[in-house]
Amino acid sequence: MQKEKVYITRDEDDPFRDDHFIYVWRKSDKGNWSPTQLEGCETVNWQREDIDNMDIYTVSDFKKKFGITIPQKIKKCTHLSSKLVNSEDYKLISDDPNRKQ
Repeated sequence: MQKEKVYITRDEDDPFRDDHFIYVWRKSDKGNWSPTQLEGCETVNWQREDIDNMDIYTVSDFKKKFGITIPQKIKKCTHLSSKLVNSEDYKLISDDPNRKQ
């Protein structure tokens, strides 16, 4: 099985919102590959110059798709299945009308 090296991050959840997200950061075409913590912010938020190679999942959908989850405020470099990373299923933003939602 082919694996792809990615960063996964989870911001600090806002207690007043129900939507909690995990971000999958694929290799960047330019700039820094590793997301960095947003400076001057009261909560932990991860960012990077290049957001074209990033996918967003709800925490529950990420668990369904990849079988793992990460705690809040975490940035982790890991290897995920290339087939799953390339699949449009469960992505928060996708143009594929036939994907699993």
